[in-house]
Amino acid sequence: GSVLLETLKVKHGATLTLQDPVKEGFEFIDWKIFSTSTAYNFSSIVEESFSLSATFKDENDIYIYTGYYQGAAGLYGDELITFLHDISNESFNGVTYGDARTMLDQTDADPDNSGNIILVYLGTSISGVWDSGSTWNREHVWPQSLLGSGASNGTVNSASDLQNLKPSDPGTNSSRGNKFYGDTASSQTYVPRDEVKGDVARILFYMDIMYEELSLIYANDGSTYEMGNLEVLLQWHIDDPVDTFEMNRNNLIENYQGNRNPFIDHPEFVDKVYGDQNEELSIFTPSSLFTQMINYI
Repeated sequence: GSVLLETLKVKHGATLTLQDPVKEGFEFIDWKIFSTSTAYNFSSIVEESFSLSATFKDENDIYIYTGYYQGAAGLYGDELITFLHDISNESFNGVTYGDARTMLDQTDADPDNSGNIILVYLGTSISGVWDSGSTWNREHVWPQSLLGSGASNGTVNSASDLQNLKPSDPGTNSSRGNKFYGDTASSQTYVPRDEVKGDVARILFYMDIMYEELSLIYANDGSTYEMGNLEVLLQWHIDDPVDTFEMNRNNLIENYQGNRNPFIDHPEFVDKVYGDQNEELSIFTPSSLFTQMINYI
């Protein structure tokens, strides 16, 4: 947690040595520099004061993370959000909103007809050729008006992020507007087809961790930088699991802009980020006595 449990004095210019802590029911992963996702390098010279936090993995957590997600083990809640935010931004090499016009025809191509694309809300297959938005246009799943960023063809920003853009029928795009997502249609909420409800949810989860200014909320209405309804999105994530179309799209987007949607690659991240924090983060619960939480070998 955020409570200092023990203070050690180390001679300036020396290296720090710590034994691995143990916690019943958990596997120790590593020591991280406090409030970051960076593992501490014990060969480094101590030249200033700093704080470390021990990272543990629940013994019942079966997931193993390598490659792009190396270092995610034992992370939950805010710690996992920080980790995913960092790797998503570090690998990000954004494209312009204009570039998306000749990329979405690949990321959302009809697997049965490579010259066509699948419209996100209607599910119909139409020509992928860009004709200035007459046949299809670029839908912002997190509405552009709620991003706080302008959608300009020559600009790279949150409004040009390919993860958040889907091809849409112009009329449907207009009727959806900047409505939140919900289970029933209203003046404030929009209901996509069942086959993409999970896709929509995972795109919004990505935007939530990618951009610090954005927040998913438990409501059907909000202001700029807010989107929802989180309760509905969490259920959609369960009801409509990741499929091959999403996975292929994620791979192609990585080719274009360098980063991936973590919630497509590892759907369990949704529970680790948005799940029952009291249970999931019990290892980080502050304790008045250091020995009640961690015992050194």
